[in-house]
Amino acid sequence: MATSSLRRGDITARVATRLGGSRAQGEAALNAVLGVVQDALSSGDRVVLTGFGAFWVTGVKERRVRSIRGGQLTTVPGHKLVRFRAGQDLSNTVKG
Repeated sequence: MATSSLRRGDITARVATRLGGSRAQGEAALNAVLGVVQDALSSGDRVVLTGFGAFWVTGVKERRVRSIRGGQLTTVPGHKLVRFRAGQDLSNTVKG
């Protein structure tokens, strides 16, 4: 099964088409939505788009791992990850 990637420019063009505006307006709309999502996640809020899915930030603790090459113990610092869980409507659309 061959897959293709939908890139930012492609999304911008599709948003512009759906809004009936220019590509610049589509880009402005996309930037506005992504900016709101980024701001919410960076402040620790959960972002829920009903039917599409939910984004949230989770913390990963510092841990020690063994290097594959040398067998030496290395410390991986704690960090944060963005998680996503697909909503029911998105899941049903993908399943077909």
